[in-house]
Amino acid sequence: RDLTPDERHAEWAVKQLGERAENPDRPFFMGVGFVRPHTPMYAPDRFFDMYPIESLELAPWQQNDEADTRLIENFPNDAKGFKYYRELLASYGGDRDLALKHFLQAYLACVSFVDEQVGKVLEGLVKHPELAANTIVIFTADHGWQMGEKSYLFKNSPWEESTRVPMVVRVPRAAMNGSSVTRPVSLIDVFPTLVDFARLEGDSRKNDQGAPIGGFSLRPLLEQEGGSWEGPSGALTIMGVLGPFMGQWTSEKQNFSYRTEQWRYIHYSNGNNELYDHSRDPHEWENLATQPRYQDTVSQLQQEISAITGLELVDK
Repeated sequence: RDLTPDERHAEWAVKQLGERAENPDRPFFMGVGFVRPHTPMYAPDRFFDMYPIESLELAPWQQNDEADTRLIENFPNDAKGFKYYRELLASYGGDRDLALKHFLQAYLACVSFVDEQVGKVLEGLVKHPELAANTIVIFTADHGWQMGEKSYLFKNSPWEESTRVPMVVRVPRAAMNGSSVTRPVSLIDVFPTLVDFARLEGDSRKNDQGAPIGGFSLRPLLEQEGGSWEGPSGALTIMGVLGPFMGQWTSEKQNFSYRTEQWRYIHYSNGNNELYDHSRDPHEWENLATQPRYQDTVSQLQQEISAITGLELVDK
């Protein structure tokens, strides 16, 4: 068969690493993008064979979990996540478990497929010790995926499954290699991290009309346990009412999802909100936002979002 685009990307990256190894002292930046497990979820048969339908187990879920959420009030009922979930179940006669297991099989197959491609790139790096000893590797993604939780099957949701992404960082000789950091950080922190490690000078702006790039260097978190973090307490995700940003940067046109180590707070453009305590509710099943005893927490998290965005959040 012909190679898929992702396989060709991996081959290209390996070839580039071989060429860079001929001049290992020359600095380089390489961005390698893979599409899978993004839809359409196709991969060679052998990756589907790794996950027989009868062996799959779905993640825990709560029936009618969407009842205390507010996304449907801010997005149309035919938005992709709601529509895809209904259409998938209808395709399997309303059998939720069977429908999601078939979808999950394809998702897992694509994850394993792209994992193999990432492995090819890393093997290509390891073959050249002079490069491996001095190359930072960052593996991440642009979004997660709502796998039927809260009757939603898509990205672009404000909840944990959609907003959390993988991030694996390996810095040569860094003390924290092989360990885990629990502090939430953001994708915008990647650029300042690389600038910091590479000791790059200059400005990201072409002229004084440009805005400075946000984010904070992850270097303190990678070099020592409990390193001093200068960034915010949480990671902020922003969803436009009709699409990302839509040219509008006001609280009335945006939905904010803010995740700290303990809390996820969601503030919708219509003023409604959701609050989840991850210390006891990792699946975000119980919305605490309207309970009186959590109003101080809601206010504190709103202030933290305002400090990041410069916008005042208004409750309904």
